[in-house]
Amino acid sequence: MKPDTDEPKHIFVSGHRNPDIDSIAGAYALAELRRRQSGTPITPLCPGILPDRAAYLFRRFRLKPPASRNDIYLRIRDILEPCTVIEAGTTLFEAVNLLRETGMLRLPVIGRDGRFLGMLSSLALLSQLLNIGSSDGSDLAGRRIHSSIDLIRGVLEAEVLTGGDTAEEQEFDVYVAAMGLDSFEEHIPADNRNLALIVGDRPEIHLRALHRELRLLIVTGNRPVDPLILKEAASHRVSILKTGLDSATVIRRLKFSTPVEFIHFPQDELTLSPDERLRDQRSRILASPADIVPVLDSGRHLAGVVLKKQLSAPPPYRMILVDHNEPDQSIPGVEELPVVEVVDHHRIGMLPTATPIRFTGDVVGSSCTLIAMMYRSCGESLTPELAGLLLGGIVSDTLLLKSPTTAPLDRRMCEWLEKLSGTTGEELMNELMQIDSPLAVKPAEEVIGGDCKTYTDGKFKFALSQVEETNLELLHQRRDELAAEIRRRIEAEALDFFGLLVTDAVRENSELLAVGSDDIMRNLPYEPAGPELFALPGVLSRKKQLLPQILAVTAALQQD
Repeated sequence: MKPDTDEPKHIFVSGHRNPDIDSIAGAYALAELRRRQSGTPITPLCPGILPDRAAYLFRRFRLKPPASRNDIYLRIRDILEPCTVIEAGTTLFEAVNLLRETGMLRLPVIGRDGRFLGMLSSLALLSQLLNIGSSDGSDLAGRRIHSSIDLIRGVLEAEVLTGGDTAEEQEFDVYVAAMGLDSFEEHIPADNRNLALIVGDRPEIHLRALHRELRLLIVTGNRPVDPLILKEAASHRVSILKTGLDSATVIRRLKFSTPVEFIHFPQDELTLSPDERLRDQRSRILASPADIVPVLDSGRHLAGVVLKKQLSAPPPYRMILVDHNEPDQSIPGVEELPVVEVVDHHRIGMLPTATPIRFTGDVVGSSCTLIAMMYRSCGESLTPELAGLLLGGIVSDTLLLKSPTTAPLDRRMCEWLEKLSGTTGEELMNELMQIDSPLAVKPAEEVIGGDCKTYTDGKFKFALSQVEETNLELLHQRRDELAAEIRRRIEAEALDFFGLLVTDAVRENSELLAVGSDDIMRNLPYEPAGPELFALPGVLSRKKQLLPQILAVTAALQQD
């Protein structure tokens, strides 16, 4: 990975988990604004499933919704590096040269079918070649090599004087004919079509060798070969190579004429998958003695490599948070990426940052209000479609400007966006309310998790969810089912309390389904409306009306 420079990083823009319209519309519009201003690659995200009403708004204004992501944990694919590969058919001699030229300690070897075979290193190669006394004689001191005449010619920088089937690979038994005729007869095997004989410039040795039905004659020192010997070799289908190298060099190089795929690769080689989380594999990579680790797809094709030094490099992405700033509410994995900007209208609960960041926050009813104001203040144009999307975010989050969180700026931005979009906030709100209610059509898990935020206050951890509904009787009908799902959620996430706020924006009224510790339940400042149900007349805002009350209860309990 390259060092962290001033080069722009890819930036993700994301709202909170279990996103609502304000969160998703805000992330989409802010990503567009920052893309125009910086030219940096910026991608808006939807953490989880796109809600039905948000999906409707994107369809209505002919905009492509952000891609859904369950997390932004760094994956192995995010730090992949390209790498020089050694292809099957490459000789060990060429492979060693590649290692030297690239400066890499190891390089991947790819088979003829494109699949990964293993990693070749100079150390592993030397270890195998020094495997003295191997049963097949393929060690450095052995006679046996697997190669072809074409490969041998290349390694020896030789000239082909005679020969056929030079591309065919086979086993060769290598001998050196550095002796007299009597010794030749004694030491050189007869009738061995695997025989490769290294000779000098003695024609009588050449001729005697040809009578042994050998496969290959290698003439060293660029010595001339008698035309009669060439004719005889052709009649015996013996290949002759002439090289300028001396016999000692020829012997050394012949071992390196073997195709690289015939090396025995380790069976316990560490490999990675592109889709694996980096955090899950970090310890294995660091524990590996290798500085370069191959990454393979499901078909064992090489996708790239991971360099161990990349683990200490800055991540390749940055984050912008919209409509939240607390880590517990953000998309999983956000802790791995630097946050460079926040646009929010909630309490500040984010962790300290290592460097200064841009933070836009105000006491308004919608994050889309703040983003619309950004467009207006910097003179960036808003298309009717984008203006309509932002308008939908504001009216949904402020319940058509009826929520107590509504600020004058929300109203001014609504008026401005209505002119640009050619529609009104009331029209959009009516359209959104026509979409099936959560309590009428969704399973309990989706009802309580659709727009849910988790909070931490001292030793207490709790979650508050909110849905909009025009018929609160549905809450009473499904109370047992919803309460059972809430209890499952409390146990799974080790929560002290969970509240589901069901809001009727038309009648400006809410009810709360609450499950939690006895201490919290006893101190809730609301009138009971049934088992685990409480009446909250006039309450429309989770942020401004419900959350402060719950925080007051948890704070008081911690002082006791």
